[in-house]
Amino acid sequence: MNDLLIVQEIDFHSAWSRMVHNVLQYGTSITIGSEKEPKPIRERSAIIELTWNAIKQIENHEIHPQFPFKLVKQYVEEFTYKSQEEYEKNPLKQFAYTYFDRLTTYKVMKEHRYGIYDQLKELRRCLESQITSGISSNRCQAITWQVMEDNVSDSPPCLQRIWCHHVGNQKVDIHLDWRSRDLYTAWQVNLIAIIQMLNTYVIQPNECEIERIIESVDSLHIYDSDRAMAKDVKITQISPMMRR
Repeated sequence: MNDLLIVQEIDFHSAWSRMVHNVLQYGTSITIGSEKEPKPIRERSAIIELTWNAIKQIENHEIHPQFPFKLVKQYVEEFTYKSQEEYEKNPLKQFAYTYFDRLTTYKVMKEHRYGIYDQLKELRRCLESQITSGISSNRCQAITWQVMEDNVSDSPPCLQRIWCHHVGNQKVDIHLDWRSRDLYTAWQVNLIAIIQMLNTYVIQPNECEIERIIESVDSLHIYDSDRAMAKDVKITQISPMMRR
């Protein structure tokens, strides 16, 4: 049985290393993908809360020494308007979409025509409204899923939804919903890039800072092809003083 994994951490590296070992030990073995490209994995559903020093580590682009993806700076730059302009000009796109593309050029139907909608700008406006009115909102969210495209796609977006919640005193909680999450090779760098994007275009323009990051993950997994390397990940130890 795939019981829900609940993680509450103050250290970014400890969160990753402990989750890697937990999924390897207690995860369920299934196969995802397609008949043409089956992908055996170990998975758990998870709720992850990151606070305090973990937030600073993410904002400082710190990765665990054994995290396999090292091109953090280049990946973070993909979550910018400049990168989006280059993506749109490229006739030979490597990917059908990017997260930044879905968030800033989201397709909407209006008067029987497709238009585009910049959800990052709306997140910034919505957060500003929460601050100036003193009334919080659960409507300050952005989504990636395009039903007509993604329901039949072989590679739909893993990230589903972002919720930006003002909790008072210029503090913000960020909620991220994922249908699928590659823990071993993508989790840390995905989070670094998304938080950098939100800080740059939504949170810091409103003179706010992040209080908590809460992720809800339907399938937090490690591919069988990565299992041997994942087993070698050393759990990051934290001073007892930091846990107080």
